[in-house]
Amino acid sequence: MQKFDGIFTRLTLPIILLLTVYGISSCDDSAVVGSRVSPDDVTVSADTVLLDDLSVVSTPSFSGNANYFTAGEVDDPLFGNFKVTALVRPSITRSAENDSLVDNAPMVMALNVDHIYGRDGLSAEYHVVEVGRRWRTSSWRYDSIPDLTSNIVGNFSVDEPDSITVTLDEGWTRKYRDILLNESAAERDSLFQEELPGLAIVPASSDEQMFSVEGSRAYFIFIEERVADENGEEEEEEEEEFQHHVKGLNSWAVSLDSDLHSDESFETGMVVKNTMRRMIEMDIPFTEDFLGTNNFSRVELVLYEEPQSSPPAGFLRPRSETMRIFHLEPDQLNYAVSGDPRFQSNQREEDGSFRFNLTNLANEQMHGSLTNQKLYAVIGFNDGRILPSLINGQGNSGRQPKLLITGISKEQ
Repeated sequence: MQKFDGIFTRLTLPIILLLTVYGISSCDDSAVVGSRVSPDDVTVSADTVLLDDLSVVSTPSFSGNANYFTAGEVDDPLFGNFKVTALVRPSITRSAENDSLVDNAPMVMALNVDHIYGRDGLSAEYHVVEVGRRWRTSSWRYDSIPDLTSNIVGNFSVDEPDSITVTLDEGWTRKYRDILLNESAAERDSLFQEELPGLAIVPASSDEQMFSVEGSRAYFIFIEERVADENGEEEEEEEEEFQHHVKGLNSWAVSLDSDLHSDESFETGMVVKNTMRRMIEMDIPFTEDFLGTNNFSRVELVLYEEPQSSPPAGFLRPRSETMRIFHLEPDQLNYAVSGDPRFQSNQREEDGSFRFNLTNLANEQMHGSLTNQKLYAVIGFNDGRILPSLINGQGNSGRQPKLLITGISKEQ
């Protein structure tokens, strides 16, 4: 549906202003203006077309080996409840130093926390639980349900972004060490998949916090006491009391169980998530009738974030200042979207808007072959974190989704 906010403002401009319009249009995306005109008989028009045919849709999305993994549970006062389980598997790649591992060497899981979501200053408890069956990062989705055993192999708490070390159960550590010491790579992998398919990090005592860790900054570390050489003296180059055998992660993934507040809870907003489980669908007819002209120098899409997306005092909510838009066939939503976005915008500080230059797309649609592709907007990046946002929708003309159209025509 088409609505016009105001009327065409027509100004006959000198050549310097016309050149300015062309310059602005070409900064972002080159525009196709149409027939040649001379400065003396040119009319520049500016118009706003409000968009009210928007909806929120979902597409499958994978969480395996993204940049981050996230664990915890948060009851967000704006968006609702999120419960997140992280799955991790340590590397089983052998190195020469593994041969020196002693039988009783304890193991810790070390996590460098990057982001906290929830009540500021809260200390939340977590369990490290053994996973019951094999799982694959290549097919693991946010809505996949992990098979967890009742075997708790570690406990820890998170107070603030910091480094966390979790001492792991001796029995689990021994089984992992025995598999790691197997010299056959094929046997190691087979044994690990069948006997130790990994660990899960789950919230234990609170629904007010979750945390995110960059996958490359998580480690499993064997810690051994320094040993004396055959003369009874400690090695001179070893200055620490302990020596460490460090293993990184082989794979990781995230399972998300969310109970979002319904869209009816927001008078003018649409909830969008970076996981691509909630995307804004826009079916914009790039026609002369809808745009009000077929001779334009710029078509700009503007979407606004609701001010209430900012977290309340004492509540930490990681957020993204980037929005991405994909140009897809509707049936592509049945599959995980893995390609690059057609458009991307950083948020403007002054008004909280995201702005996209659609000039080339409008020309392709109007002057090229017909297509039924639609635009799909998502906040941030699908990187294993949980980043919800509230985008303005209908009912607020000042911040409603809109097209800003600059037209150039020749006076008759």
